[in-house]
Amino acid sequence: MFIHAKKKLIGLGSVLFFILAMPHYGSTDGAIPTVRVKVFHDVSTLHIEGRDIQLVDTYRNLYIFRNPGISYIIISAASNGIMVNKAVYPARMVTLIFSGGAVRINGTLLRGHLEIAHTDNSHLIVVNEINLESYVAGLVNAEMPHNWPLEALEAQAVVARTYALWQKSRHLDQYFDMENGVMDQVYAGADSEDSKGWEAVNATRGQIITYGGKPILAMYHSICGGETENSEDAIGYKYPYLRAVKCDFCRIAPGFNWKYTVGFKSLADRLITKGYTLSEVYGFKILKRSRTQRVMTARVITNRGNIDLDGVTLRGVLGYDKLRSTLFWIQVKNNKIFFSGRGFGHGVGMCQWGAYGMAKKGYNYRQIIHYYYKQVHIERFY
Repeated sequence: MFIHAKKKLIGLGSVLFFILAMPHYGSTDGAIPTVRVKVFHDVSTLHIEGRDIQLVDTYRNLYIFRNPGISYIIISAASNGIMVNKAVYPARMVTLIFSGGAVRINGTLLRGHLEIAHTDNSHLIVVNEINLESYVAGLVNAEMPHNWPLEALEAQAVVARTYALWQKSRHLDQYFDMENGVMDQVYAGADSEDSKGWEAVNATRGQIITYGGKPILAMYHSICGGETENSEDAIGYKYPYLRAVKCDFCRIAPGFNWKYTVGFKSLADRLITKGYTLSEVYGFKILKRSRTQRVMTARVITNRGNIDLDGVTLRGVLGYDKLRSTLFWIQVKNNKIFFSGRGFGHGVGMCQWGAYGMAKKGYNYRQIIHYYYKQVHIERFY
């Protein structure tokens, strides 16, 4: 899970007006709020399986494809609209209607209200508006193994619900609230739901974490490496509830310690791919660390001068799965950089493996949440 820059509209003209004005074909489930999740991004083709599949032109609120008995269609982008089973319809956005409560798109089972938007001549995105409890049930097992202690899953459910509401409050004027990957939260759709995940969701139904009466930015990560991070040192903004805390609970995690080696030439190639101007790397060193010893600034010495990168950007250049955190130390030898580090992720907020360790030791989900988020309350939002 990462925090990123504010999303922009996708060049669809008056998309927002039509989204707000169009009839809603999904279920709102009473008082439960909904969230809008971008579940597919820049795909060329969508294979849709379900019952009684139909399509409505979202702009004009008119059916463009209406065959209640059909169970499978293929949608792709065309230069002048959207192609459905090789027939082109002049629509920039369509609402997907179906019966049976769920539909499968490119293998992912999805509930709720679905919109398919044409972004250019060859790409589509899919936005899923879904009630918050179903959304959390579809991500708990994607963010944590389903066989983990229930108290850890309950903590994850409350944290994920809170994060979703925080994002929703920031994106009221935009096409979607969140993406479905690690840049926000990993939402895997209805396929990831199971009885234990729903047990965690139902046990905490409507509960969120607040500070000053509002949902917090409930950041979390996989493994903190022994201590979480202050928010200002990771994302540049100080939140009073996102304070560094010692954490010995995650030391049992596989991958608590890690190593990674990259050559100067490979680093140069990756920087060039990211748009930096250079041809050779001559050296690498750490310039600044946070109080918890995470790398805040690193310098790459090149034939075109020095390139200073913050720790998050460096991870993006080398790969988040390779440089697993910014809590690392280096040795430079024979034109190679040898990284030795701890943890996985940005280190802010709840450590998921720490939550696991706490639950195994008998802590409940409320105690887990209050350990990682300071001066907060757990309240029933609905």
